Amino acid sequence: FVSCVVDAFAITQQQHGNTQHALLPEFDKDDMLGMRFITASSNLRSIVFGITPLQSFYSAKGIAGNIIPAIATTNAIVAGLQVLQVFHILKNQLLSKEQQNVKDVCRYTYCNREKTRKGLYLLPTTLPDPNPNCFVCRNATISLTLHVEKWTLETMLDKIIKQELGFQEPTILLEGDIVYEEGEGADTDAYKSNLEKVLPKLPCGGIQNGTVLRIEDFSQDLEVDVCVTHQDELPLE
Repeated sequence: FVSCVVDAFAITQQQHGNTQHALLPEFDKDDMLGMRFITASSNLRSIVFGITPLQSFYSAKGIAGNIIPAIATTNAIVAGLQVLQVFHILKNQLLSKEQQNVKDVCRYTYCNREKTRKGLYLLPTTLPDPNPNCFVCRNATISLTLHVEKWTLETMLDKIIKQELGFQEPTILLEGDIVYEEGEGADTDAYKSNLEKVLPKLPCGGIQNGTVLRIEDFSQDLEVDVCVTHQDELPLE
């Protein structure tokens, strides 16, 4: 490993006169120095975690050369299976006189590493029923009861939207207008002042008893409507 680092430094000095340039712009299994470094790093990790046997240079080169084709082949198989399920859905919608539930026309398909006793590598199974406790499966409006005068948007964002509902980069809308957003391309600073406001003081009439707000998260392709009910007796926690 040390000899690889020394050789890399010497080559960089010889080619560029400094060490600021990238030695290997991209990985190539046919690059001798690159594969020496990969083999040495792999064997160091094996020694640390007690993994045997250690790999020779040519064994590591063979493994490195097979990783990308194996991933590409697996992805192609899974993508093909997904398209077949889309065909089932379209056939059900276009050709069937009575449309069936998606659960009845689609299947989970498992790709096995080894074939079964019947020589099968693909095993289809029926879809499970929607989880009644999952708001994504139910595709329904969530009911939320709280004391709107004691909750700020920041508290609701941290304790309910992110912690309880699992949103990562939420966008909150009231009456179709954004009152807060996060994520790539979001203008978070423009809505930062809303975080300290209690819910009724938010723009677009605020969050009152009976208000329905839309929460979206494009990073998870997730959206849900939340119907808020005000109740005086509920504590902040």
